[in-house]
Amino acid sequence: MENNKISKSDFENMKKRIDELEVLVDELVKERNSTELTLLPWIGNLGQWQWLIKSNQVFFNEKKVTNLGYDINEVPKDIGFEFFTEKLHKDDHEMVMQNMRDHLMGKRDAYEVEYRIKSKDGTYKWYYDRGKITKYDENNNPIMLSGIVFDISKNKKIEVDLKLANEQLKEYLIHDDLTKTYNRRYFNEKISLLDKNKVSTLVLFDLDHFKKINDEFGHDVGDKVLVEISSKIKSLIDKKGLLFRWGGEEFFILFEDMKLKEVISITEELRKTIEKCPLKTCEQVTASFGIVQINIDDNINTLIKKTDDLMYKAKRAGRNCIKF
Repeated sequence: MENNKISKSDFENMKKRIDELEVLVDELVKERNSTELTLLPWIGNLGQWQWLIKSNQVFFNEKKVTNLGYDINEVPKDIGFEFFTEKLHKDDHEMVMQNMRDHLMGKRDAYEVEYRIKSKDGTYKWYYDRGKITKYDENNNPIMLSGIVFDISKNKKIEVDLKLANEQLKEYLIHDDLTKTYNRRYFNEKISLLDKNKVSTLVLFDLDHFKKINDEFGHDVGDKVLVEISSKIKSLIDKKGLLFRWGGEEFFILFEDMKLKEVISITEELRKTIEKCPLKTCEQVTASFGIVQINIDDNINTLIKKTDDLMYKAKRAGRNCIKF
């Protein structure tokens, strides 16, 4: 009979387990009767979960793991929160953990996150997870969290595709079809948003005798010249300035927060580069430049007229030169 006695330690463990199960059953009954969870047609719903904090045991709908490619028989009988958190994407892990810590400390009304979680095959799914403390002990310490989780991977894909489509549309709207430089629309936008407290400079250049190229070699060759020259200019100014095709063979370059002296020096390099640029399509091409430092009171029309006047002054001076 002595061997049939239950030790004090075993008794305490059994009592603890019974207490936990009572808490869990009570919560499940409440959720079963919840119209919010039983009537609404949740899309992507992977079911409810409960986390017993003290024993670190997680109870959940098996869809939460089968959706990740696991057979329910592969999953240990007793699971702690680490089973899921160790599968979080490294860029989401700390955000998820901090969100949970904040809720447990009363800094958030609920635990609510979107995160990427690794499937068995190594790919990631997007989950939306929301939970809340539903049980406290006599000292008002949280002992149970209950929540619900959704697979939002399809929605995220739509979101990503839509964002990409919007970015591609924006790129299309601000670029010239032929040269892939920025277009007139974006030029107007950039000029209107300039920081008037910074010294910026505008350069206008026009390829000399371009009509002759079109007449002698055809417009296809003329287009190729524009593409070659604009590509060369873009690579030379790199991140220093922005290149815009204004129309035909005319281009603007905007140098933000750069003094006139430096812009003149860069422009002279561009002039020499165009002059010496070995074209695949036709003979040598040169360009005439007008440079204007932007004043705080200048509007777009004023700037265009100033640079245009200087560029034509360069044309009258023999072309292939700079006026500022």
